[in-house]
Amino acid sequence: MAFGRSKNRRRQDTAQRNEAVKSVVRSQGPGVVKVVALTLVTGLLVWGGVELRRWALVSPRFELAAVSFSGLQRASRVELLRLAALTKGQNLWTLEVGALERAMLQHPWVKKVEVTRRFPNRVSVEVSEHVPEALAVMGELYVLDEEGEPFKRVTPGDGLDLPLVTGVDREGYVTDPAVARQRFQAALEVARAYAKESPGKPERLSEVRMDGRDVTLVAASGQEVRLGEGNSEVKLQRLGRVRRELGARGLAAEIIHLDNRARPGWVAVKLSSPVSERNGSARQ
Repeated sequence: MAFGRSKNRRRQDTAQRNEAVKSVVRSQGPGVVKVVALTLVTGLLVWGGVELRRWALVSPRFELAAVSFSGLQRASRVELLRLAALTKGQNLWTLEVGALERAMLQHPWVKKVEVTRRFPNRVSVEVSEHVPEALAVMGELYVLDEEGEPFKRVTPGDGLDLPLVTGVDREGYVTDPAVARQRFQAALEVARAYAKESPGKPERLSEVRMDGRDVTLVAASGQEVRLGEGNSEVKLQRLGRVRRELGARGLAAEIIHLDNRARPGWVAVKLSSPVSERNGSARQ
């Protein structure tokens, strides 16, 4: 009898374990199904992405058909396309925008450039160029932009008729470009103030001479205006009045001094020799 009871007990234990397993399967079954389904979906998405990329890289639909440029003044589309090695038929997905921009920035006139892919088959390029304002004399002639940056050497094809900035040599620029750039910026500010205070004036500015902190302007006629240091705008207003007074009297100045440190309001003028005297001295 004891043996029979032990055998029945084993059957009951087995039945209870089976029931427990079934209960676990019933309770966790939906979660397992979800995990399996999610794994399958993820695998299909990855496979689909790989196949889609493979198709996009060879599809004629994404072959470059046109490149549009905006902002070009002195740089040409031909030069920029050549620098970037950008040609029709290239696949847009394989183009690296950063590399294209770095390549186009090698053009001396290009200051900023932004390349945008326009799917399915176009690229647009927005260019910002340096604006030339003056020519810096540093052994050779360099073009200064509006920020006082000497961004390129002057070449015969540039066709620039701009005032010179002298007094900053190449050695000084190489040694401390930040200080040299500040001096260039100061020269440009004076040149802009001169143009503002002398609108339409025939005395076109030829040179801005930087001698330490002193500034001297040289007009195209050769007339020197020695501003010294200090408030250039106030001095240039005074210059306008002096020129008008000289013109009213039929006189011309060779040098106009506005650089009196002890008496800033004083003006000294060295008059030009009359034309007859200059011609006579030339004949002697």
